[in-house]
Parts: sequence; C-alpha cells; structure tokens
Amino acid sequence: MGIGKSWALTFTTRITMIFGALGILALLVASVYAARTSQVQLNTEISNTLEQRQRTVQSLIENRLDVLNTYLDVASFNYSFASLITDDTDTFGLSTDMSLMFQDSESAAMLDLFFLLSPEGRLIFDGGMPLYDSEYILNQIDSPILYTTKWRQTGIDQRVALVRATPIFDPSTIQLKGYMVAGLAIGQNRYFIQHLLRAADVDHITLYSADGNPLVSATRSDRLESIVGLHISEQDDESDSHYLQQPLSLFNEPTDIHVSISLSSDRFLSQAGQFVRSFLLLSGIFLGLLIFAAWLLHLSHSHAIARLLKFIDQTQKGVKGVKFEGTGITEYNQVGKAMQHMVDDLNVAATVFESGEGMIVADMNCTILRVNPAFTRITGYEANEVMRNHLTSIKIKDDKIDFDAIKKTLLHQGVWQDEIWSKRKSGDRFLQWTSISAVFNGQNKSIVNYVVTLLDVTDRKEAEIRIRQLAFYDQLTMLPNRQLLMERLEHAMERSQRSKKFGAILYLDLDDFKTLNDTRGHHIGDQLLKQVAERLSACVRRVDTVARLGGDEFIVLLEDMGDAHEPAGVLVESLCQKILESLCKPYKFGNLEHFNTLSIGVTLFIGKDESMEELLKQADLAMYQAKAAGRNTYRFFDPAMQVKVTEHATLARELRLCVQQEGFHLVYQPQVDAMGQLFGAEVLLRWQHPEKGFISPVEFIPIAEDTGLIIPIGDWVIEQSCQQLAKWHENEATRDLILAVNISPKQFQQDDFVDKLLESIHKHNFDPATLKLEITESMLLDDVNETVAKISTLKEHKISFSLDDFGTGYSSLSYLKRLPLDQLKIDKSFVTEMSQDKHHADIAKTIVSLAKSMELSVIAEGVETEEQLNMLESFGCCAFQGYYFSRPLTLNDFTQRYL
Repeated sequence: MGIGKSWALTFTTRITMIFGALGILALLVASVYAARTSQVQLNTEISNTLEQRQRTVQSLIENRLDVLNTYLDVASFNYSFASLITDDTDTFGLSTDMSLMFQDSESAAMLDLFFLLSPEGRLIFDGGMPLYDSEYILNQIDSPILYTTKWRQTGIDQRVALVRATPIFDPSTIQLKGYMVAGLAIGQNRYFIQHLLRAADVDHITLYSADGNPLVSATRSDRLESIVGLHISEQDDESDSHYLQQPLSLFNEPTDIHVSISLSSDRFLSQAGQFVRSFLLLSGIFLGLLIFAAWLLHLSHSHAIARLLKFIDQTQKGVKGVKFEGTGITEYNQVGKAMQHMVDDLNVAATVFESGEGMIVADMNCTILRVNPAFTRITGYEANEVMRNHLTSIKIKDDKIDFDAIKKTLLHQGVWQDEIWSKRKSGDRFLQWTSISAVFNGQNKSIVNYVVTLLDVTDRKEAEIRIRQLAFYDQLTMLPNRQLLMERLEHAMERSQRSKKFGAILYLDLDDFKTLNDTRGHHIGDQLLKQVAERLSACVRRVDTVARLGGDEFIVLLEDMGDAHEPAGVLVESLCQKILESLCKPYKFGNLEHFNTLSIGVTLFIGKDESMEELLKQADLAMYQAKAAGRNTYRFFDPAMQVKVTEHATLARELRLCVQQEGFHLVYQPQVDAMGQLFGAEVLLRWQHPEKGFISPVEFIPIAEDTGLIIPIGDWVIEQSCQQLAKWHENEATRDLILAVNISPKQFQQDDFVDKLLESIHKHNFDPATLKLEITESMLLDDVNETVAKISTLKEHKISFSLDDFGTGYSSLSYLKRLPLDQLKIDKSFVTEMSQDKHHADIAKTIVSLAKSMELSVIAEGVETEEQLNMLESFGCCAFQGYYFSRPLTLNDFTQRYL
C-alpha cells in the first residue's frame, strides 16, 4: 500500500463515522457538558467562598491596624503626651498612664507591643504585653523615623510583628522629643489568630513567614478552637478540606506574610451530591460507548501500527536502505515520513562521524555519549574508557583554557574553536585544533548537545614555526633578520607619525671582527656573534628590536624616545654608553679570553619624513664617523645634535658637582608698594661657574628638572631662606619683611615636602607668615586635589602662596577657584610689552581685576620704566618688582641699600 493513496482515511474521519453510526454523539456531548458545568459551578463556588474568607481575614488585620493607627494619632496630639517635652514631667508615670488608657479600651488585647523611644532610639518605657519580646523587636528597628510613615514588618520566625511609630514634638519649639511605638504581634499571638478563625468563619488558618515557616495557626473542632503557636495543626483528612494560600496585602501594599485558610468539604455536600449523580449516570453511558469505539479503532489501526513497528525494528537493527511503507492512515504516514527523513540524516551523519577528524558527542551536562574511531587513533583512549565521563576527564594540559569562558561563548555564539595543548593517554603532549559546536533546542534555545571536533596539528604548527624562523630570523643568533627588521621599522615609523614621538636607529659594527675569524676560525667568530646578540638583547627594553643584518653588523631599533629632540638624544646617548660598557667586557671561549670593541652610528627619526633606506644609510654613515673617531665610540648622524648632546651631558655632570659642593649663591630682588616702600624680596638662585662664568638659570634649571637635581637644589634654597628669615626676625626693623621663594613642581610633588618645610621653619624659629611660596601653573596639571591639600595644610601654618607667571600657561578659572591662593603675579612678558601692545595691557588689567574680584593681592614683575609703573598703578596694581626699582642684589648689597 503506497504512502500517498488518495483513499487513505484520517483518524478524525473514522471517529466521526463510528459515533455517527451509533447515533449517540449528541447524547455524549450533552452529558459531558452537564458534568463539566456542574463541576465548574462547584469549583467556582468553592473558590469564591475561599477568596471571600481570605479577604475577610485581610480586612480583620487591616481593621486592627486602623484602630492602632487611631490610637497612635490621638496619642501624638494628646496634651498629656505633649507635656512629655517639659523638664518636670515624670516620663515613667506618663507612660504608665498612656498604657492604662489603652488597656481601658475595648480592644485592649490588641496592644501587644507598646514602648516609648528617645530621639536616638533608646528605650524609655516598655508597656507591651509580657508575652511578646519588645526588646527583640526594638533591636530590629534601625531607626524609629523609618517606621513613622507606614506599618512595617520586623523580626523573624515566631517573633514577626507589624510595627509603626509616631514622633512626639515639643509644641513650643517643634523639637523632636521621642517616639511612641505600637505594634501587632503576628507570631506567638494565639488570641489574635483565634479571633481571625472565629470572625472569618474558617475551619483552619495559618500565618506563614516569607521563607515558608509557620508563625501561628488555629483549627476549629466540634468543641473548641485549637491554637498552635509553632506548628501547623495537622488535619485528619486533607482531601476533606479546600485550601487557599495567598500573600497578605495590607493597605494595598504587599507583605512577606502569607495566609492559608481551609474549609471543610462538608460545607459543599449538597452541590457535590448533585454533581456526583449526574456524573455517574453520564459516565456509565459514555464508558459503554467508549469500549465499543475502542474495539472498532483497534481493528482499523492494528495493521498500520504493525507496519510502523516493522520499519522501526529494521532501523534499530541497522539495515541499510530500509524504506517506510504507507499505512492508509494519514497521521501514521506523516510519522513514517518524518522517521524516514531522520534515518536518512542519521546515515549521512554516521558517514561524517566516521571521518578522519576526531569527534565527541556530549549531552547538555558535558557527559560524553559517543566518540568515533579517529578520536581513539589521535588520543589513544578507547570509547569505553571515556563514555559516560565528563569532557574535562580528557587530559587538557593548556593552562590558558578557561572552561567557563568557553561555555559563555557557546551559549552566545554557538561555536568555539582554538588551538590547545592536550595530552595523549600515553602522556605525550600534542597540539590539537579543537572546534566545539552547541546544539540548541529549537523551542527554548537551550543547549541539548555538544559536538567536539579535534585534529592533531602538531606537525603542521612546527612546520609553520620553522618556516617563519627561516623567513624572519637569523639562524645563528636567532635575532630578527633584515626582512623582519624592515617590517618593524615601518610599523615604528607609522606609530611615530601618530604619536609625534622620536625613534632611533643604532647601527653597530664589531671592530676587527675579520681578524678574529682569520686567526681563531669561523666557529669562534660564530660564538662571539651569539654572545654579542645576548648582550645586546639584555641592554634594551622588551619593546625594542635587536636585529642582525649579516656578518658582524647589528641594528637596534628604539621607539617612544620622547617628543623633544634633545631629550631623545640624551636617552640614546645613555643607551650607547651602556652598550659599549657591556660589549667591551671580555668574551670567553673555553680557555680563550677575547676583548672586542664596536662602533655605533645613531640617527633619530620622527614620522615618515625619511624613507627606511635613507635612515639606515644615515646610521651607517654615522657608524663610519665613529670608526674614524678611533672606534669603540658612537656618533650621531647630525653633527649639531652631537654637539648639543655632549654639552648637555657635560653641563649635567658639572651641575651635579656644583650641588655636591654647594656652589650656588642667592640674590634678592626687592618688592615695593605704590609708595616705593620695601615690604619684601624674592630670593633667586645664581650659578657662577669657575671656568664658564655666569650661567643663566634658563640654561641650568631645565637640566636640573630633567636629571632630578632640582630636588636637592630646592631643599638648599628653602634651608637658606629660612635661615635668612630667622635673622630678620631677630631685628625689629626687618621682622615683618616677606621673602618669596620659587618652588619647582617636582619639588612640591614630593611626599615629604610639607613635613620638611615645617621642620625647617620649626628649626629656625621665625614667623611663618613672612614666608611666601611662589608656585607655577604647570603644578595644576598633575594632581589638583593633592596640590590643594598641601597648600591648605601649609596655609594653616600662616604660609602664603603666590601664583607665578599667571596667564602664560594653562590658566583655568576652575583650578584658580579651588586653589587657596593669596596673590597673583603678573608675568614680565605682559609688563614689558604693555606700552607697545594694547593686548598685553588688557591682559595685565584683566589679571588685576580678576585678583580683586577673588579677594587676592596682585604683584607685577619686570617693571623697568616709569611708564610701565604708571600704567600698572592705573590698573589698580599696588605691588611691584623689577629693574626700575633694583636689580637682584647680593645679601650684603641688599642689606646696605634697604636695611
């Protein structure tokens, strides 16, 4: 019989024919409808009755809380309780009166919890019933004010209660004097649960906590109500009662308390009897018809089922090419077709499963269900050794594998794949390419299976590594070769283009390397090249590149050397010296000791202005200049750069020596007011070189900043200034002179700056108000909060602060408002150009106005002419310093002229 025969009957058609022939379909439908209607009506009446009793219980609890609300509100406005705020009122006595007032009411039993609290939450009086632990409830109240707006639940287990507080204020001052707290105990309250049982007219009631533990329950019996405080009363027969459990909602707000009520089935006997009689009559008729219909259906479906079972049996036995035969019933035909498709798919899957790649099928819990022969061939594990085990039982020896991360990836993407190191059963490690696919449930998108595919790629990976080494690395030293160097140089130039930072190329050539090869042999030369490569690699950073071009020539590629030309050159020079020191140490080849020198050529680059070939050519030329200079040295491609770097290094060494020998001296530039009267001076640092003469601070201060010498120099200046202020403090005429000292940002950022300064002031014992520290705007670019904290600490000791060079840097009003300054200083550049440039004059005028608006003093530096002085005075500036009044003077000249 074919699958697609047109005369095949559907299951629903045959049912219709059977019940139509019997002529009882109408009777059956009517009987079922009558029985169902009776049952629905009975269930509806029971449900409505239970919900009505449940609402009654909720209303009873809300009514009880409403009464307590009324008492609390009346008590809060009661004159007697208002008098609680007076000093002569006996709190204990008044609290007792309030308790008696509650007890006089009809609902006295509801006063389970009642106590008075101080404004801080301390218990003043406990008027609750002894049965209930008010102290426990009080410990659960974080703050009484949180309980003033509504009833809140406190406590756990059988000590759950609903609590509300009302504040008591002083009528005259509206000052809070305490809280009156009342509550309704839910747990342990047997009288209240008995009241609910009677008033709601239920057979059993239980109150539960949020975790399902019973708080209190009660059961109605023929003679009495049984109250159980800790456990739910057991029912003789649970089937004789109808239950309803719902969360308790008070005043339209949910609580953590659940209420369970039950009614005896005896209350619904009349309705149930009617239902039973109708049901028995109709079910008897229906049963007879059902037996007859089943017999007819058995005859029509037995043949179809037999064919379907035959197909299933052949499939289970693994018969290849089995085909499903039609049954004559559409539904069975559909099942057979679907099974035929699944069998075909399984045949294809089985063919794929037996492929050369190892495969594992696991369930949703990662338990291995099947493995193929390729898996056994790759790992050495037989199928019975891994079946029913977890996937992690397969030895994965790769610490980078995070199974939790893999699961997340599979859940979101469905596929994960990577190379991991695994271990065969024999213990041999091998690199396997692993791909894991997740099989999802088509309905809820949950994972039902995992399919793992693995392939041994150890040989292939080793071949790839070997090919890369041959292509990009020198086989003797294992350093990058010229090809890899050019790629990295190109990337370095592109990064330099984006970051605007300098890079450098060092071209290194071993001196007299040919002589060593000719006298000792090429194998000794090879050993020397290996040791040179190791020493070079140890001298540079991990981000730098050391490459071998060939023979005895090496290249060092440096990146991120700073954004300024001269400092970058200084860093490169330091590295060259380090390389020379390292490579000039003796080399040992067995019993042979050999000394070797090298010449280094250096070129700096930024961006891609020069080609890679041009940069290598420049470094090569500089290397030959180093050889021409006597070898064992280095040279920069730019001669001017070489001179600058050398001068910078020389000046840094001499500056360090000057710090050690205290070769600096201080000068003082007077600061005067609008009347020309001296009120202080700014101390300035000077360096008189024994050979070069006077060296401007503009030259040596930046070097001191770069080398860190500014820290000891600044400490010396502060120490000298404190000594001078101590001497002025001893003289009545100079006691009030203010000395301004410039502070370097690096010096100010030291963690011990404040402590060292205060220690120096204490040591020399002078008035800190005569010390003024001048800071610059660049200090604001680092940690503003730390800067403000340090200034505030020093200002607490009366030290004043002036912001130097205001308007020339990163001036920000937001920073200026945060800094607790005392003075702004108009920079010399604005003062000098005021008479010729209106823009500079406007800036100076604005600074004066800004200082006045912020209640800061202002001083102008660099005043050299009377015209400048008059303009500044017209702007409102009242303090000055500059050559118009005096040049910086030595201490003796300053003393003779002004003191």
